[in-house]
Amino acid sequence: MTRWTGLLAAAMLATAALVPGFAQSSALKGKVSFMSWGDESERRMYEIVINDFEAKNPGVKVNYIFAPDDYYTKLQTMIAGNSAPDIFYLNEGRFAAFAKDGVCLDLGPWIKKYPELTADFVGGLLRYGSYNGKQYGIPKDWQPIVMYVNEDIFKAAGVPLPGPSWTTEDYRSIAKRLTVLDAKGKVQQWGAAVENYRADWMVFARSYGGEWFRNGKSNWSDPNVIKGMQAMLDVIADKSAPSPTALSGMGQSETQLFETGKVGMFPTGRWAVPTYRETCAAFKWSTVEMPKGSMRSNPIITANLALSSQTKNPEVAVALLRHILSDESLATVMKLGIGMPSYKRLLTKTGYIAEPPSAAPFIATGAYIDSKVQYECVATAKYPQYQDIISAQLDLAMRGSITMKEAAAAIDAKANSEIFK
Repeated sequence: MTRWTGLLAAAMLATAALVPGFAQSSALKGKVSFMSWGDESERRMYEIVINDFEAKNPGVKVNYIFAPDDYYTKLQTMIAGNSAPDIFYLNEGRFAAFAKDGVCLDLGPWIKKYPELTADFVGGLLRYGSYNGKQYGIPKDWQPIVMYVNEDIFKAAGVPLPGPSWTTEDYRSIAKRLTVLDAKGKVQQWGAAVENYRADWMVFARSYGGEWFRNGKSNWSDPNVIKGMQAMLDVIADKSAPSPTALSGMGQSETQLFETGKVGMFPTGRWAVPTYRETCAAFKWSTVEMPKGSMRSNPIITANLALSSQTKNPEVAVALLRHILSDESLATVMKLGIGMPSYKRLLTKTGYIAEPPSAAPFIATGAYIDSKVQYECVATAKYPQYQDIISAQLDLAMRGSITMKEAAAAIDAKANSEIFK
């Protein structure tokens, strides 16, 4: 038996023990399609979920379209060709644009019929599947951003692991202490690593209460946004974390450096758990909450489950949606450690948040989800273009070509003249 076969079998057994199955339905008939991105492990888990649905509904056939690369290009091509999948993923940043264009089915009537679809949701999360007051998508899970730590590096440096109350100042100090240089001053071990990715900067930009988007405009020049972002860049300036230039020279990404035991701290999402269980076996690792400034805030990184407004079989599509979001299916998928369940009741229910690492840091982030600044921005349906502007300027700041204050001014000037006019 291969490792994956064993994992899948264990997941099915665990699911059967946790939750009673749905009764078979001979009433449902027809074909539906479901499209998702993800890695190989996620594909295999959803195959279990789909096979279970088909077994319980023998009159239904599901076409599972797995698109790990160029997902949105493929989705938009299918939509343009009037062959959109019945159910598909939309991330929180792109969701409003698709809803605005009439691509998504209004789920309001179906939620009224099946209120369990959205009942008991983690606070602030459901908004990211709404547009203009209507619910067009349901977040299948959410991805807290936490700090992954190499405990062996901390132990060798004689540095205690951070506690829940650690600050951005502590973060900078610890990163320096974990960094190791050789006799020629070349870095052999980095204290930290940070990515030019929305999850990272959304945490730091809000850590001192700054609002990077406000009143319909880009607001990166807010002094508190700059202060929070400076905490992200300081570890690079201190040479405690590699710059984009250094990474290019090494030919490795930030996550690869962590996986190979060359980085003490690395912030990323829950999605890293399945991979790190495999790749980080050579050292002991765990997670802690992100460091705070004057406050804490965690962005919503999620995939909404949306239904096509052109679906020819809405009854079957909604039945599959309900099955994917059922406790039974979530027990299967969450066993992998790939995300956090959207329903509050499952956060403390045995079997729904796979350990290790400890569930506590991930659960804690649910108390400070950013349901204000981030949502106001993505609700404009213009976030993807905005992200391109942000990423380009942050790259320059991370390379040391411009200051964070200059990057913030450039982001605001370009975004507010070209996007948020």
